[in-house]
Amino acid sequence: MESKIELAQIYRYDNLVSDLNQLAKQFPNLVELETIGTSVEGRKLLALKVGTGDVKVICHGAHHAREWMTSRLIVDFICHLVTSEAEPWKHIREEWLDRMTFWFVPMVNPDGVTLVQDGPDHFSNRDELIDLNDDSLDFSSWKANARGVDLNRQYPIDWEEIQADPGRPSSSNYKGEHPLSEPEIKSLVDFVNQHDFDCALAYHSSGEEIFWRYNLPNRFIESFRPLANQLADVTKYCLIEPEGIPSGGGFTDWFLTKFKKPSFTFEIAPYIGPRPVPYHYYDQVFYDNKQVLYTVGDFLLDNSAEWLKK
Repeated sequence: MESKIELAQIYRYDNLVSDLNQLAKQFPNLVELETIGTSVEGRKLLALKVGTGDVKVICHGAHHAREWMTSRLIVDFICHLVTSEAEPWKHIREEWLDRMTFWFVPMVNPDGVTLVQDGPDHFSNRDELIDLNDDSLDFSSWKANARGVDLNRQYPIDWEEIQADPGRPSSSNYKGEHPLSEPEIKSLVDFVNQHDFDCALAYHSSGEEIFWRYNLPNRFIESFRPLANQLADVTKYCLIEPEGIPSGGGFTDWFLTKFKKPSFTFEIAPYIGPRPVPYHYYDQVFYDNKQVLYTVGDFLLDNSAEWLKK
């Protein structure tokens, strides 16, 4: 069983739509495709489900526009999960998918990704975007959505305490007028609230780090730590221990605080600054992360975690 999908190196929104639709058509007994919302400019937020089990994991990427390699990585996960005869993918597919459900949202910010890759010419607010980008047509460092809002500063957790906010629409860091003001994040939050997820995986770039704690009581931190240590071991990424008062407003901050279940933000690739991760890092990024879904599944299915006993 092999997929005929060839993933584009520069992974665009159109590639995502085509690839996920092909997967849904090619593997109707394994996957289910759903539109969970739309972006500011009307692009679909696509979610793909693999598995039917009660233990549920959500994995998403590209909150930030320039971090589109995370979308390619997540679609590569899906392709391997439904086709590969190699481990760990074969084990997950053949042994776990009646016990686990994986939901993937590969591109949370399709407008921003399109802006970074193709520029502003086909956007309804072209002139405003150019103005926000310091009159430059080079949008390669853009993080925000099509309204200049940083989507990973939109979640309703300590939003008032977010640091380094410019106070107006910008290429990065603007938290918006209020939490959930942006349709992309409102859609994702509504989707997460509809499901009883046991773990969340958020993919970002770059830095080869894992954020996982935020402001939680020690009893939760210590119950999540074994999984955090395992993920650090298989990826070789550094576990970040927060210092001082964290800024807040991010997906992982919100998920941890609201659901008291583990959530991890993975920063793929060595730190490369405010630009997309160059493609020559991709093979190493995939290798570093290929055990993540297996590690999470193995830990959750062990049924020893206290949050699964509630």
